[in-house]
Amino acid sequence: MLAISLGLLAALGWGTHDFLVRWIAPGTRVLPQVTVVMGVAALLLMPVLALTDLPHADGLGIGLAVAAGVVYFIAAWSLFAAFARAPARTVVPVIGAYPLPALAMAAAQGHAVGALAWLAAGLIALGLAVGASCRRQERQPQRWAALGFSVIAGLGLAISFTLGQAAALRIDGLAAPAISRIAAALASGLALMGQREALPSFRGQGRVLLAMGLMDAVALTAVMAAGTLTLAHFASVASAMYGMVTVTLAAIFLGEAVNRRQALGLALVFAGIAVLAAG
Repeated sequence: MLAISLGLLAALGWGTHDFLVRWIAPGTRVLPQVTVVMGVAALLLMPVLALTDLPHADGLGIGLAVAAGVVYFIAAWSLFAAFARAPARTVVPVIGAYPLPALAMAAAQGHAVGALAWLAAGLIALGLAVGASCRRQERQPQRWAALGFSVIAGLGLAISFTLGQAAALRIDGLAAPAISRIAAALASGLALMGQREALPSFRGQGRVLLAMGLMDAVALTAVMAAGTLTLAHFASVASAMYGMVTVTLAAIFLGEAVNRRQALGLALVFAGIAVLAAG
C-alpha cells in the first residue's frame, strides 16, 4: 500500500504540473520553461544530498540516477512540446500509458509482476484513453506532431522511472531523485545554451514555473523513493492517475470539452487503482 500511496502522491503532483504546462506552453518556446522547472526542482532537492552518504555511494547507482535524469529531461521536453500542440484530451492518453512499458521492464528485470498488476495497468491506460477522448476528431494541424512527442514522453517516463528506482536500490531513496533532477537540470541547461537564442521573458509565469518545479520535485521523489519497496512498480502504475487530474483541471479552468466518456474513464482509472491495491 505504501508504494501505491507514493504513486498517488506523484499523480497529484504531476497531474497539476501537466495542467500548468498545458496552460502556459501554447505559443511559447518550451525548452526555456523546461529548464526553469528542472532547475527549481534541482535546487529544492540539492539540500537532501547533505543528509546522505554520497561520497561513499555506489558508482553504478549514481550512474543510473544520472541516466534517469537525462532521460527524464527528454521526456519532459517532449511532454511540454506535446501540450504546446494539442489539448490534454489528445496528449494524456498516449503519455498516460507509460505503466505498460514500465511493467514490461520490471518483468524483464526479474521482478514478479502478477496478472492483477497487468490488469490494473490496462484498466488505468483504458480509463485514460476513454476519459481523455472527445466526441469527434478535431482537426488540428499539429496533432500528429503532438502524438509523436507524446509517445517519446511516455516511453521516456517509463525508462526514467525504471532507472531511478534501480538507482534508489543502490544508493538512497532520497539521493537518487536529487542526483537525477540535477542531471536533468544540467542537460536542459546545456540544450538551451546550444540553441544560442535570447531567453524569452517569463513575465507572468515566474510563480507558475516555481510551483511546477516544486510539484515535479515532490512527485519524482515519491516515485523514486518507492524503488526501495518490494512492489516498487506499483508506484509507477498508480502515478498514471495523473492524467485524469490533468484532464479534469483542463476542463474546469481551460474549458476543454468534458463528456460522459470522461466520467467512465475516471471510473476505470479508480477501478485500476482498486485492483492494484487488492493485489
